Amino acid sequence: MFRALTPAALVAVLLAACGPASAEAGDEPVRYDGWRVIEVVLNTPEDLAKMLSVSQAFLASEPALGTQPWVVAPEKLEELARSGLVHRVVHEDFQELLDREQSWLRVRGDGWYENYATYEQINDRIDTIVAQRPDLATKFYIGDSIEGRAVYGLTITSAVGVDKPALLFNGTQHAREWISPMTVMYIADELVAGYDTDAEIRALLDEVVFYIIPVVNPDGYIYSWDSDRMWRKNRRYNGGGKWGVDPNRNWATGWGGPGSSGSPGSSTYRGTAPFSEPETANLRDFILAHDDIVAHIDFHSHAQLILYPFGYDEILPPEPDLTLYEQLSAGLKASIFDVHGATYIAQTAHALYLAGGIMTDWVYDQAQIYSWTIELRPDSADFYGFVLPPDGIILTGEENFEAIKFLAQFLTQPLVIRFPDGRPTLVPEDQATTVAVTIAESGGEFDPNSPRLLWRIGASGPFTATALTPLGANDYEATLPAAPCGTQLQYYFQAETTEQVVVNSPLHAPSTFHVADVGITIYFEDDMESDQGWTVGAPDDDATNGIWNRMDPEGTEYRRKQVQPEDDHSDNGTSCWVTDGRAGSSAYSYNVDDGKTTLTSPMLDLDGSEDPVLSYWRWYHNNAVLHQPDDAFQVDISNDGGASWVNVETSGPEGVLTDGLWYHREFRIADFVTPTAQVKIRVVVSDDGESSLVECALDEVCVFEAGCSGPACPGDLNADGVIDLQDLAQLLGNYGTTSGATYEMGDLDGDADVDLTDLATLLAVYGTTCP
Repeated sequence: MFRALTPAALVAVLLAACGPASAEAGDEPVRYDGWRVIEVVLNTPEDLAKMLSVSQAFLASEPALGTQPWVVAPEKLEELARSGLVHRVVHEDFQELLDREQSWLRVRGDGWYENYATYEQINDRIDTIVAQRPDLATKFYIGDSIEGRAVYGLTITSAVGVDKPALLFNGTQHAREWISPMTVMYIADELVAGYDTDAEIRALLDEVVFYIIPVVNPDGYIYSWDSDRMWRKNRRYNGGGKWGVDPNRNWATGWGGPGSSGSPGSSTYRGTAPFSEPETANLRDFILAHDDIVAHIDFHSHAQLILYPFGYDEILPPEPDLTLYEQLSAGLKASIFDVHGATYIAQTAHALYLAGGIMTDWVYDQAQIYSWTIELRPDSADFYGFVLPPDGIILTGEENFEAIKFLAQFLTQPLVIRFPDGRPTLVPEDQATTVAVTIAESGGEFDPNSPRLLWRIGASGPFTATALTPLGANDYEATLPAAPCGTQLQYYFQAETTEQVVVNSPLHAPSTFHVADVGITIYFEDDMESDQGWTVGAPDDDATNGIWNRMDPEGTEYRRKQVQPEDDHSDNGTSCWVTDGRAGSSAYSYNVDDGKTTLTSPMLDLDGSEDPVLSYWRWYHNNAVLHQPDDAFQVDISNDGGASWVNVETSGPEGVLTDGLWYHREFRIADFVTPTAQVKIRVVVSDDGESSLVECALDEVCVFEAGCSGPACPGDLNADGVIDLQDLAQLLGNYGTTSGATYEMGDLDGDADVDLTDLATLLAVYGTTCP
């Protein structure tokens, strides 16, 4: 192979510092005034070489072939024009994008994950977690950075069990990748917060140790906040006005190879020797001192990738590791996708680009630990680049938390039981509820006839087993039974290997189990499969294209991103409200143009409701780098039949993700208006007429509240509305029992047994009809 022409080799030769020359800490912040954000097409290594000679300010995770976002200095625009590279300017001033980010940072909400956190705030959060749950979390120190800042981490596990396997997660080797420490901290918070309430998380902490290091490169991270938002490296002074070593080129395996640079000014400068930097040496020593670590993830951004060894050369892990890597990476990908529909590509690291001296290669090669690099949101084609809007923090955390749960379960069990649509914690009264279930192999051979649901109504008694309905491949559907309002469904799942090894979810069932409270009053529910009275249009609507329509949408894509959904959100239907929904000849054919289009619900009678909740799934795509004020997906609510409106949610202005995925939103109506008999909901989508590509959709709208739909009806044990002989027979069949005694089985007075008092209660209302 002629490596001199590969992109990685060209990067090694040509790559210099990303952006203007770096400065010493304390100098005026580096600015990018007048730098153009461009979209450039790089088809060959020669194209990449040309682009790197023009600018080294790439907005993807690494410079690569394909259609890529890039930033070009004003004095380099003429050289770009002479290069002949196909490109277009998508924004005139990169500094404006960075200034917008600074405006987001000044608006920090009540929730810790509503915005990005500084190094000091992250350390304070670590201390808070330890103070709140010292039984689960312990702070540790691995050493100081080159400028003397402490690098801290968290050990999270329960006191249950000994000799448990450990997983290590770290963030922020690269300073500018602000979403990485937030994701790692989100994982830590969710593990601790869920221990007492989530049987699955409890089982994980009883089985596994988690080591979490959110900020590996504190000096660079602080410098990216205070001086240069695009700073990547640590803050070693290399002499001659050159600063920084790339920590993720400073590991020993493949050190000095392609994709790294020996030039002290390069953004991929590898340092003078492997582990020349305290940041990497300290992390190496921590790993070598903990032989309980069996898996590791190095979180980066951005590209939405799951990368496994090797990166320094075009070689693969030997078998059986390669098969296991492929299997695990596919499971991580599926776990992430199941949360919000975000697609992460799983592949070897060298399939993206050759990179010598990266952490995951060393962790696998030298420490003999399964190791991945996960490149977080946004994807590599997104112009936001490292400036991910803050409402992407929780979304990114949620999907990657599911991935690490999958990984932890995989390493402790021969099978992994997953729930792509989540598990219900609140279900309607007297109505069966379905649950989507997927079984993944993790070392054991799955018996496809084994999956079953085990359930009971109430807090005691035996569990009833029912087989899951196969849907093809390893997908199944479970059905939770109908139960009376005010009761509780306790349930768990089982699957077996062909060698009859039983795996439960949660792991320690039946001593632990999943719980769903019974009781939802549904005031309005629409899966958009039929006409329930929504209307399109408002007096001031003026969009010339992309008008709301209820239909089966035809998917469109632009720059590898889904613009319009191919399918509605519901599992069983095909239709949703969508801004036209036709594909046409391109993604621009029927998108919203030159104004706004309005969709309004029928009148909803919420008179007498106590605390109703509005729930819906929405899709919003906008490819504008900086959204215009008039580009928006706006949800409003009215309690006077539409005479006046209150805004519930607006997506599209600065600081809001618009990446074309289905997102679930839920709001308390009383937070906005008083529930009345004249409630309406409207969705307004607008486009300001510029070049932005706007597409929206709405599905599965529901207004509900927790609680029973009517007064309790003691004695109606079979919930058929009449207290009759069947109810009496059910009570007598359980007369005198304590084990398994529940409301449904005859315990009408709630004292945990079925006795004469319960019989008297039923006879007093025998023959009556429930209200």
